[in-house]
Amino acid sequence: MSRGGIFGDPRKKGRTATDKYSKKEPPQSKNRKETSSAAKVSKKAGALYGPVVVHSSGCASRDSANDRRGIPFKNKHEEREYKKAKHIPKYAPNPTGGKGENGEPTPRPSGASSASQRRAIRRVRDDDSVLEHFRTKLSASTFRLLNEQIYNSPISCVAELLRDPSTYADYHNGYRQQIQQWPIKPYDVILQALLEDRRGRFVANKAKSMPGYIPSSWVIADMGCGDAQVAQALCPKGYTVHSFDLHAMNEHVTVANIAHVPLEKKSVDICIFSLSLMSTDYIKCLYEAFRILKPKRLLKIVEVRSRVPHPRRFAELVEGIGFTLDYHDTVGDYFVAYDFIKLDGQESANQHPKYDPQEVLVPSLYKKR
Repeated sequence: MSRGGIFGDPRKKGRTATDKYSKKEPPQSKNRKETSSAAKVSKKAGALYGPVVVHSSGCASRDSANDRRGIPFKNKHEEREYKKAKHIPKYAPNPTGGKGENGEPTPRPSGASSASQRRAIRRVRDDDSVLEHFRTKLSASTFRLLNEQIYNSPISCVAELLRDPSTYADYHNGYRQQIQQWPIKPYDVILQALLEDRRGRFVANKAKSMPGYIPSSWVIADMGCGDAQVAQALCPKGYTVHSFDLHAMNEHVTVANIAHVPLEKKSVDICIFSLSLMSTDYIKCLYEAFRILKPKRLLKIVEVRSRVPHPRRFAELVEGIGFTLDYHDTVGDYFVAYDFIKLDGQESANQHPKYDPQEVLVPSLYKKR
């Protein structure tokens, strides 16, 4: 082996082992490079670069705006994968020109995801359909605006905002549109517990389940009831249900601020909050629940799952007021459900929370669509 070994001769300054084996390419002229490039293309004579849109007898042409024009998809899976790769909106028109596998025109999509698609809808629909379409969009936008305002305001300001009947109607119309998209309705989860367990516990709590239904003598308070679905289901069966909200949607609802309801102390057996802990000072509503509940009676809370980033912390927050956690779990992919029992022997709610209430129960803000 030479003196330099595998690292080269150290006496030869400025050279490395890599330089030893590298070959310096002779300079090439510009014409020679172009010739070499042309040779590479000639080897791939059948390859075409760029979007190909029309095929006929082996020929193809390009169109930068639409690379599927005139070429039908073999199946729905191919169309779905193509739109995903090209970032084409879900409801965009079919790139094949609206032709199906048999050459028949495909029906236009019902939704709109862009300005061009909305123009296409206006061309096809009559005036009434177009008007209804935009009314629905406007209702959803109004709901998002009001929803954001409610989650970021104290309950006194929310009461002022929703005191106006038209504003309250706008909010609940948007809420109804939203709830129709959920496979599970929160009030159905509540009703199932009250009518299938003798103590009103959530049915999923199998360890403490007692099949049956709650006694008809029990008094129920539905805080932030909306259109009082619980009262509409239970009152015909002989139950006493006090439904409170900021506006009366029907005869079952009593207008009241749910932080100060017109009920006597220790007069309620079950207190329900179903998606109604919304204001920045929602903890005042939990203090009111403690006041009206009888000792060893039930507090039921159902909330959107995304609002509770730390389920245990929320449970500890409520327990610190004067309750003990009996059960909590997720309901499907949408909600989280809690059962709390009021402590016996504690006369007033502890108003010194362990955590910041706004950190353990965050706002539920709907995305713009």
